[in-house]
Amino acid sequence: MSTNITDGGTYERRLRFPDKEEAPHHPMKKPKTGLYHVVRFTRGDMNFNIFGELFKVSPDLQYEYVVATIDVKEQELKLYLDKIGTVNFFV
Repeated sequence: MSTNITDGGTYERRLRFPDKEEAPHHPMKKPKTGLYHVVRFTRGDMNFNIFGELFKVSPDLQYEYVVATIDVKEQELKLYLDKIGTVNFFV
């Protein structure tokens, strides 16, 4: 079964939602695999903030929205700007 996504694409698995409305009251286990995608705006200080951890990035990313992909298994952070693919933006 595929699910329509707002940009016109499809997702080949059924979307799942939590059973409860409220968040768990205990710490959850840290994942060992998976990809997390976040979008962040890089300000003039060129600090890229991901969950409270700051990464210094290249001036090319100043005042830009950047997509970051975190690969948990590989312990790797990739930055994307304007669909040009991964570039080493770290200082």
